[in-house]
Amino acid sequence: MRQLVVAIFVLFLSAGANRLQAQSLTNTAWKFYVEPLHDTLTMHIGADTSFSTSSSGEIVVRSLWKQVKDTIKITDVDGMYPCTSGEGVYRVSVEGDYLSFFMVTDPCDQRSNAITGVKFVKTK
Repeated sequence: MRQLVVAIFVLFLSAGANRLQAQSLTNTAWKFYVEPLHDTLTMHIGADTSFSTSSSGEIVVRSLWKQVKDTIKITDVDGMYPCTSGEGVYRVSVEGDYLSFFMVTDPCDQRSNAITGVKFVKTK
C-alpha cells in the first residue's frame, strides 16, 4: 500500500513538473489583429528571430528573439514599424492553439500595446 502511495505521489510531481516547462515556440506561426494598422498580422517565430507580416505579406517588423522557459526577450531590428527604444521582456502562455504575452518590461509602448492582452491563434 505504501509503495502505491509513493508511486502516485511521484507521478503527481512529475506531471506538475511537465506543466511548468514552457512549450518551445520555435518554428511556429501565429495570427493576431492590430487595431492601429487595421490588419491581421502573422508572427513567424524561428530559433532566434521572429518576423511579423501583414495580410499582404509585407514584413512589418523583424526581431531578435530569445526564449528561456516561459520568458522571451524581443529586440526589433528592422521592418516598417520597428521599436528602437530597447528590448522587451514578456512571459508567454500557450493554451491549446492560443498564445498570450504578458509584459514584464518594455520601453516600447507601440510593441507592448500591439501584443499584450491579445490572443494569438496558431496557424498551420
